[in-house]
Amino acid sequence: LRSRDLRPALEYLSSLPSPLTLLPNHALNALLRALAAAGRVRAATDLFRRIPAPTAHSFNSLLAALLRRGRGRAANAVLAAFLRSPRATPDAATLNTLLHGLSTASPRPSPPALVRLFRFLPETYAFAPDAISYNSLLSALCRAGDLHAARKLFDKMRVGEKDCKASVSPNVITYTTMIKAYCVRGLADEALAVFNMMSADGVAPNRITYNTMIQGFCEAGRMELVKGLLETDSFKPDTCTFNTLMAAHCGEGRVKEAMEVFGQMAELRVSRDSASYSTVIRALCDNREFVKAEALVDELLEKEVLTKRGGCVPLIAAYNPVFVYLCENGKAKKARVLFGQLLDRRSKVDFAAFKTLILGHCKEGDFEEGYQLVLSMLKRDLVPDDECYIAIVEGFSQKGRMKVAWEALHRMLNSGLRPSTSTFHSVLLGLLKKEGCAKEAADLIEIMLERKIRQNLDLSTNTIDALFKSNLNDRAYKIITSLYDQGYYIKMEKLIGDLCEEKKFTEAAELTLFSLQKRHDLGVSVSSTVLDGLCATGRASDAFRLFYELIESGNSSGAVEPRSLVALRHALDEDGKKKEADFVAKQMRRAAARIREMV
Repeated sequence: LRSRDLRPALEYLSSLPSPLTLLPNHALNALLRALAAAGRVRAATDLFRRIPAPTAHSFNSLLAALLRRGRGRAANAVLAAFLRSPRATPDAATLNTLLHGLSTASPRPSPPALVRLFRFLPETYAFAPDAISYNSLLSALCRAGDLHAARKLFDKMRVGEKDCKASVSPNVITYTTMIKAYCVRGLADEALAVFNMMSADGVAPNRITYNTMIQGFCEAGRMELVKGLLETDSFKPDTCTFNTLMAAHCGEGRVKEAMEVFGQMAELRVSRDSASYSTVIRALCDNREFVKAEALVDELLEKEVLTKRGGCVPLIAAYNPVFVYLCENGKAKKARVLFGQLLDRRSKVDFAAFKTLILGHCKEGDFEEGYQLVLSMLKRDLVPDDECYIAIVEGFSQKGRMKVAWEALHRMLNSGLRPSTSTFHSVLLGLLKKEGCAKEAADLIEIMLERKIRQNLDLSTNTIDALFKSNLNDRAYKIITSLYDQGYYIKMEKLIGDLCEEKKFTEAAELTLFSLQKRHDLGVSVSSTVLDGLCATGRASDAFRLFYELIESGNSSGAVEPRSLVALRHALDEDGKKKEADFVAKQMRRAAARIREMV
């Protein structure tokens, strides 16, 4: 456990026949704390219920882990089980953990409930709350919005609480907590009064105290109080201070003053962080001073400010105005570098920023980078909108990169979006123009049929033609059937003619038979061409079957040219199929008789 590697410890534990009796209590408690620290609260809770004598330290670790993860109900159950134990020894750390965890939980307990808890545990288990306990309760009351109860506790701490075993004097955290509570409510004068008490009581304010007051005074619009604090000899402004001042000026539209503060940071050798830059860059963009904003972006990238760890995580949304400016002015690559550094800092992802960069890259013809941004969005569970996808699909289509265009369209459909019919047709046309994309074209046709997208007669016909040329016959037959089942048609005469030109007479015969089933009259010329081709390639039996189906479907022998019947009879005679040849001859005589009657 001291090596902070739980795996071998747990493997060793599982190898023991009876670990709860073989291992000493301190080892089991150490394991419990390690499990809680690693976030394995279920295993820690299970072990807690089985340990013969869990210590308060172990219980506190488990309780803190449960509350951090919002497992309030489980924390209450563990607390109840612990307090029922005759050897339970909750201490000040237990109280502090509960106060902090419960005050940040949802739903929060009421302020009276927090006060009762603060009284109950020390009185019942005979321990004295420490400074952390009082500060935790004060913070919980402020967080709950009960400023009156918080001030009452604060005043008692200042004069000393007589009903406690040990009085606790307020420290810098106590005063800062109270100051922050007033600042949050916009009560600048009350916050200043507490600050003056702090000085009178001999408690030195720290950097957090000053920055809390400056932020509160700025938000309250009390810049004269801010000026007074900045003139205090004991206070040395830091990055947070300057950022707060710049944000206040920008919020009031005082961009010039904000830039002066930004310049003072360099003069005073105070480091600028990402928030420093983003605040003034956004303000400059809002003020239409884009050239200055871009200059700061260049400085930000050159100094690699965003790559430095520590400090607050920058917000991508804060840079949206400069992203828009850069992408509208042909500088999408620079915007992408800035965006990439923000993502590397694990900034909160922003849909608007992604969209701006995607469209910016597409506008500059860099569809590959735009598509990579689309994929990056999907990995982060963000769904690009129609405009992003259409820009990518149309861009790749124009470049002739149809497989990527089809892939992007497929992702668009999987995202639950519905492109226009013209987009489907455009991609299908591009796939048909590209050699080796018959399968993708067929996939697209099938999706269009599933989604009830209107078909185009020429495109459907050309797709079937491409499938036959790629020897994907089964796929072609399947799509033809689906098209006709949904009330669509293809140019069957053209398709059969193309198959005959390519000497694919068997396929042509299958389509002719299919047309007969659908009562689609192909005409004498088409049927005759197919029969002639079958006979010429030694498929007399197939030719006879087709002729027979023509007769059975109600067509007379006149549906085939006389010369084709002669060729069919001759082919059957050569194959020794006398019965079939006689049948053809009989049909020929009947046709001749009908012609004489007509004459």
